[in-house]
Amino acid sequence: MSTRPPHPAPPLRVPGVPWPLAPSTQGRTPAVRVLGIDPGTRLLGWGVVDSQGTQARAVAHGVLRMPASLPIEQRLARLASGLREVVQQWKPQEAALEEVFFGHDTRAAVRLGEARGAVMLVLAEAGLPVTGYANNVVKKAVGGAGRASKGRVQALVWRMLAVPDAPATADASDALALALCHVHRRAFAGGSGQGPDLAPRVLEAIARARAARRRK
Repeated sequence: MSTRPPHPAPPLRVPGVPWPLAPSTQGRTPAVRVLGIDPGTRLLGWGVVDSQGTQARAVAHGVLRMPASLPIEQRLARLASGLREVVQQWKPQEAALEEVFFGHDTRAAVRLGEARGAVMLVLAEAGLPVTGYANNVVKKAVGGAGRASKGRVQALVWRMLAVPDAPATADASDALALALCHVHRRAFAGGSGQGPDLAPRVLEAIARARAARRRK
C-alpha cells in the first residue's frame, strides 16, 4: 500500500514579511527561523516563525493530515514524509516540539509518543536542534499564565505574530505558539532556548531596560 506524503492545504505565507529576516548587523542578535510542531498521528500542526531577539513574525503554517483508517505505521510514514517536505521547503534552523503529557488516557499518550519519535527522527536527519516544551510552559510564555485558556493563547499568538487569517485548526495555532515560546525563551538565554518562563510583555520590558542601560 502506498505511503505517499499527505496533501495539506497550501500553507499561508504572510504578505509583506521579509523571508528570511535581514541578516544581523553588528551588535544585534542573529536572525533565526524556528519551526514549531504540534505532533499527532492523525493531525500534525506546524508553524514557521522568523525571529530576531524578541521580535517574531509568522512566515507560514499548515497541517499534515493522516487518515485514521490507515494502520499506525503507515500514518507515521506519511507524517515523516510530509514533515520532510516542510523542512526542505521552509529551511528552519531550530525546532520547538510539544512534550508528551501523561494524563489518564495512556493509549493517547503512547500514540503521541510515537508521533514525536517520527518527528524527532526527521528533525535529526535535517540536523536541527530540538527543544521540547510542556503545554503549561507554552501557555505561561505566551499568555502569562500556565492555566491560560486555549482561546486566549491563540488570540495572543495571532496578534503578536501578525497572522492576517486565523489558522484553520487549533493544531497550526498550537505549533505557532510553540515557535513563539521558543523565540522568547532563547532571546533571554543567549540563544540556548532555556530562558525563563516569562510572558512577552515582561520580556519586552526587560529588553527595553537593558537597551536603556546600554545607551547610558
